[in-house]
Amino acid sequence: MREAVAANRALLAEVAAAGVLDGVSEEDLLLVAAVGEAGGRAIDAVRVLAAGEVGHRSRPILGSESLAKRMGFPTPAELLEHLTRVGLPTARARLRLGSQTRPNTTLTGEVLPAEFDAVRAGLACGRLGLDSARIITRILGQAKVGAPTDTYSRFVPAEHELVCAAIGEPVEPGAVAEPAVPPSVTEIHAHTWAAYLNPDGAEPTEKEFASRGFWFQPARNGMIPCGGLVVPELAGAMQAVFTSMTNPRQSQKFLSDEDRAELERQVEETALDPVQLKDPRTRSQRQHDALATVFGIAARSGELPTLGGAAPTMVVTVHADDHTSGHGVGHVDGLDVLIPMIAVQQLCCANGIQPVDLAANGKILALGTTERCFNRAQRRAMDARDGGCVICGRPAVETEAHHVVPWVVDRRTHVDNGVLLCWFHHRTIDTRNGWRVRMIDGSPQIMPPPELGPPVWQPARTSRVRQSDALRQHMHRQQ
Repeated sequence: MREAVAANRALLAEVAAAGVLDGVSEEDLLLVAAVGEAGGRAIDAVRVLAAGEVGHRSRPILGSESLAKRMGFPTPAELLEHLTRVGLPTARARLRLGSQTRPNTTLTGEVLPAEFDAVRAGLACGRLGLDSARIITRILGQAKVGAPTDTYSRFVPAEHELVCAAIGEPVEPGAVAEPAVPPSVTEIHAHTWAAYLNPDGAEPTEKEFASRGFWFQPARNGMIPCGGLVVPELAGAMQAVFTSMTNPRQSQKFLSDEDRAELERQVEETALDPVQLKDPRTRSQRQHDALATVFGIAARSGELPTLGGAAPTMVVTVHADDHTSGHGVGHVDGLDVLIPMIAVQQLCCANGIQPVDLAANGKILALGTTERCFNRAQRRAMDARDGGCVICGRPAVETEAHHVVPWVVDRRTHVDNGVLLCWFHHRTIDTRNGWRVRMIDGSPQIMPPPELGPPVWQPARTSRVRQSDALRQHMHRQQ
């Protein structure tokens, strides 16, 4: 066996080093890709088979006689990591699949089928890829947890049909074989089988349910890493919210298609239509901003439990001189990280400030009243005028009120000096790469950054009322 392995390794290395694919025809290129993958599947099968045997010979019950222990390693995964030079996650994955596809032997010497015997056969013949094998074992394995014991026999034909579909083999001898399906389709089929075999779903065990949680980690480069484990129904709800709030067209259907088309034909060629503007953010960034918006809506709703008699409030402390100058940093209560002044200004703009005079020894000398907030009546007026974020058109409920002329300049909180902006555009307004906004006779105008459009001022066109009014005026002129 050693000679055969060495010969095959030398042949593969020679082909890879020769660069034989340079200049080959498309037909030959596709053939080489397919043949190479077929060879890769056979090699993967050997990897899994070997890992399964290493794991079996390194069972904890063997103690010091374990293969891994005799080789000087505490676990079979670390033995494989050292031996094969793969990462621990890869080694563990091979051990898991190898264990699931290795036949078992009883104390009497009787050989029993592997837990996933059809997957084992598919790997052994070199036609089932690792991706499909892992999908089948993972999904059917999860479905078996909590399933009635009298349904276990149904998992065998389910596994068989999934493997046949993945390798393009007929389910029954003499039947017509369908083309092999990719792993993405195998996953769909596997979930369908799982729902049939265990219609009540794989209810999390008590231990799994107890592992749910969400956590924050120490600040890293000015950002706060966070993560968690959530139950599927919460993940589904979060995904639905993200999908809704990151859809660029969700908030734009103010008019009927006919009315909107008629209106758009009449606007200037340089008009800025929020629907047509490209959002520079990645999907991950949009979901982050959607999460910030959701928490802002919840905090403003008045429905959350109070803390010390007041609505949940994030306390940000900043030196008065820094706040006036627009330079410096803010301190967030409960966090060991500083936030930039642009974030402080956004929070103050949307939520207000309360001045506190402190003596050198920390004694409170004077406590002012909360200032700078737009009240409910002003918010309703801006909702009617702006219709939502004046830049992207997000619905009004998802926006924050922004002082166009900074409050520290003239200390005015008035609708003629306020516009509605979503969390992202509020955070980036008037920055080097952000939008600009101004008020002309109480009406907002916006200018995009150079990379997003012509640097000209345009009236905001996100208000349903104003769009309808413009359409009526146009139709009146046509009569």
